[in-house]
Amino acid sequence: MLQGLKAVAKWAIVRVLTAYVVAKYRLLRGDRVVFGPGFQTNRKLVIKGAGRVIFGANVNAWAHEERNVIIAYDRDVTISIGSNVRLNGVGLMAKRGITIGDNCILGSTLLVDTDFHSVRRDRATNPHAPVLSAPIVVEDNVWLAGQTVVLKGVTIGANSVVGFRAVVTRDVPSDVIVAGNPARVVRSLEEETQNLELRT
Repeated sequence: MLQGLKAVAKWAIVRVLTAYVVAKYRLLRGDRVVFGPGFQTNRKLVIKGAGRVIFGANVNAWAHEERNVIIAYDRDVTISIGSNVRLNGVGLMAKRGITIGDNCILGSTLLVDTDFHSVRRDRATNPHAPVLSAPIVVEDNVWLAGQTVVLKGVTIGANSVVGFRAVVTRDVPSDVIVAGNPARVVRSLEEETQNLELRT
């Protein structure tokens, strides 16, 4: 009986906190933020910037330690998060756009689609020095493990896994595991599945 009461209490807390956050952002940002059905969060969600943020159905943005921080800097920028996505301590920062597919898991990861500052020598004295930015795409069923970084212009293929503390600077094919700085393919998911079968 006690377990049942705890489950009901937890469910009620999730509902109340989610309702508070959704109401807050609907009031502050209107249709610039869209929450799909089944959205869940606690108060560790921060949405900033003039752009749009779209959450698909059944997104779980309940953060444990680090906050989920989502910033779409300009009005014409969209950050789109697919359905059945888990966000736990993510930082999504977009000047061009970030798209996350369905069924993804994002740990305490950072996706940044811009350099923020020019890399030219005259960057300190030339306010018009160009800044490089390019959209990021994370395809369906991708897992970004803790403390990973994904940089501008990267596409991560479906089903792939990005290992702990990897820094992704170029595209990742589908169905692979990448690790390291810069991230490199360490094996295919098929190889990993075969290794697991051999161990069991």
